[in-house]
Amino acid sequence: PALAYVAEFRAALDAHPRPRPALEWGLRWLERNARPTAQLVLVHGDYRNGNFMVDDDGLRGVLDWEFARWGDPLEDVGWLTARCWRANRFDRPVGGLGPREDFERGYREAGGIGDLDPAAVHYWEVMAHVRWAIIAIHQGERHTSGRQPSLELALTGRIPDEVEIEILTMIDEAERGEFGG
Repeated sequence: PALAYVAEFRAALDAHPRPRPALEWGLRWLERNARPTAQLVLVHGDYRNGNFMVDDDGLRGVLDWEFARWGDPLEDVGWLTARCWRANRFDRPVGGLGPREDFERGYREAGGIGDLDPAAVHYWEVMAHVRWAIIAIHQGERHTSGRQPSLELALTGRIPDEVEIEILTMIDEAERGEFGG
C-alpha cells in the first residue's frame, strides 16, 4: 500500500502548478524507504483526535469513515501520532493526548499488531505529513480559485509550508536513526 499511496500523492502534487521541492523530497524518501506490509487490515484513514468519542469508560465511537480502505495497520498509527495532529502538545505524541508507551500498551492489549517498530511508525508519520500537506494545498486552492471562498480553506492553504519543514526534519531524524519525536 505504501508505494500506491506515494503514486497517488505524486499525481495530486503533479496537478499543482507551483513546484513543491520539499514534498517531492518527501515522496522520494517514502519511495526509497517503503516497507512491506505484513498484513492488510481495514484502516480508518483519518484516525485522529477529532474523529473519536471518548468518555470516562473509554472509547465510545469512531467517526468520519469516508477514507476507510484496506491498508497497513501502521497507517492509522502514523496518522494519529503525526506531529501535525498534536494540537501544540508536543509532549504528548499520541494525538496531543498522551505518551506513546500508554498507547502502544493499549494497542497491543486491544489486539493490534505486536510491538510497534519505531522506524516503521516514523515512516508512516512522514507519510501522514506528506498526505496532509497535499490535502491542505488542494483545500487552499478551492479558496484561492474562487470556487469555494472560505476563511477555513484559506487558512488551511497556509499549512503546507509548515508541514514541509516538519517533513524535512523528520527525514533528517530518520537518517540519523532517531524515531519517536
